[in-house]
Amino acid sequence: MLPEIIVHDSLRVLTSAQLAESFKTNSKTINRNFQRNQDQFELGVHYFALTGGDLKAFKGERQNDVTLKYVSVLYLWTEKGAFLHAQFSKSKQAKDAYRALIDNYYTMLLDKPQKVQAQTLAISLVDFQNLESRLMALENQMCEVTIHSGEQLRLRKAVNERVYQLAEQTGARRVLFRALYSAIKERYQVGSYRDVRQHELQDALKFIANWGAA
Repeated sequence: MLPEIIVHDSLRVLTSAQLAESFKTNSKTINRNFQRNQDQFELGVHYFALTGGDLKAFKGERQNDVTLKYVSVLYLWTEKGAFLHAQFSKSKQAKDAYRALIDNYYTMLLDKPQKVQAQTLAISLVDFQNLESRLMALENQMCEVTIHSGEQLRLRKAVNERVYQLAEQTGARRVLFRALYSAIKERYQVGSYRDVRQHELQDALKFIANWGAA
């Protein structure tokens, strides 16, 4: 389902719930990332915070939105704010969701009647080029993200399984462990298996599974 287009202060925005849905996460995660990196967000540029009468008016226009029922401060995220959240999430899902989010926004704008388009901001060529540039920067950043703790555990299990396949005696296993971890570091040019990049994990698992084969 495509997100509803909301315009606030002449900028297209998303609620935390909408942004969380797009990123396949939840509002608590969005708010936690904001609290941890609040100094990176600029009010009026990356987000708006609705309280008091502004919040009451916003809720009044969306009485069927249950996500707003108990909200005392409502954060609305601009496109720039969504981009920052995608960076802090550091996941392929966030990057893909952000790209889909932007694509959906512009598809919706093109599909809307002219009267509705006039109420929103049409994207200019410069805006589109800037957006593509930021997406490319995000993709480059994603290429440097290393595996997280769960993925590290997965890699270690793969190493254990391969070593036990190759060795029948405990004494040989120690040598094989050192050799396999050294091979991983050499192949992926890292100082530790923990520094293997996320986008290389599947390749690393295949490499481990086939390591030592004749």
